[in-house]
Order: sequence, then structure tokens, then C-alpha cells
Amino acid sequence: MAVVPSRDERFRRLFDAHNRELHAYCLRRLPVDDANEAASEIFLVAWRRTERIPEGDEARLWLYGVARNVVRNWERSGRRHSRLVAKVGSFAENRGEDPDVQIVVREEHRAVFDAIATLGDTDQDVIRLKLWEGLSNAEVGAVLAMTDRAVEARYARAIKKLHRHLVRNSAPPSSSPFSAEPGEVAS
Repeated sequence: MAVVPSRDERFRRLFDAHNRELHAYCLRRLPVDDANEAASEIFLVAWRRTERIPEGDEARLWLYGVARNVVRNWERSGRRHSRLVAKVGSFAENRGEDPDVQIVVREEHRAVFDAIATLGDTDQDVIRLKLWEGLSNAEVGAVLAMTDRAVEARYARAIKKLHRHLVRNSAPPSSSPFSAEPGEVAS
């Protein structure tokens, strides 16, 4: 006869197994202070509903679903955009590179974050879950209550939209003051 772990033991196992990845998920979407609170809130929900959490890898996907809802609530509270933009630089900082390189990298990342913000909520979630969290189409589908094919289609469309946005919003070479011939002034 198998021994059934107590509620406390099961919660502790879930927390130990998934806290780091869910906290990282929150950090990629919220400022540090908000992400810390959101991660705590995810596990508060898990504590309250421990008996309802599926077993095995399904528990991980269930927690990502909770994380998605918690983060959306934080975003709706009006804390998202201005504070996230201020924190983007620390997300991808490469301390070993020259300051000039770091500035360029930060601007590139800011452009990507701005482009992602133009997508609908579900498309943003598909992009983030696939690229940042490394979830498969099936796992993203489980979190977002979608089929694998729907995830694949949304992902493909979202990537095309991001590409168009980034191309459209990058300065063409002819508009750069550095593209004029010597002695000419770029118009």
C-alpha cells in the first residue's frame, strides 16, 4: 500500500520543484518587487488548493496557469508598463562587455519588449511561455486551454507580427545622419 503524502508534504514538494521557474516567470513580466509578491501569491493559491492540483507534470502546467492569472492581475493593477520598461535593462545586462555594447543590447531588448507589448494578451503569453519558459506546444496549450495546433498557429502569427513591427520601427539606413556622403547633409 502506497503512503499518501500529507498536504504539507505535497505542498513542500511542489514549492521546491517549481518555485524557481515560476519566480523567474514572474520576474520576466513584472518589476522585482511585484514579481516577488506575485510568486508568493501563486503559491498561496497552490496552498489553498493543494488537493485540487493534478499529479506529476500536470502540476507544473497547473501552476503556470495560476501564474498567468496572477501576473495578469498584477498587470491590470496598473503597475506593468512604466516599471517594466525601467527594469528591462537589468534583465539582459552583460557585465563583461563594454558599456557601448551594453547600451545597444538594452535598446535591442527594449525594442523587442515594446514589440511584444503590441500583441494581444494570449499571443504575448504564447511567445513568453514558448521562448522564455521553454514549454512545448502541448504544454503551452495545457496552460492556455488551447490545442497544440492553435498554439502553433498563434505562435507563427505572433512571430510574423513581431518581425513586421521590428522592421517597421527600425530606422532605415537612408534616414540616418551617418548615411550621407562626405560633404552632404542627410535629409
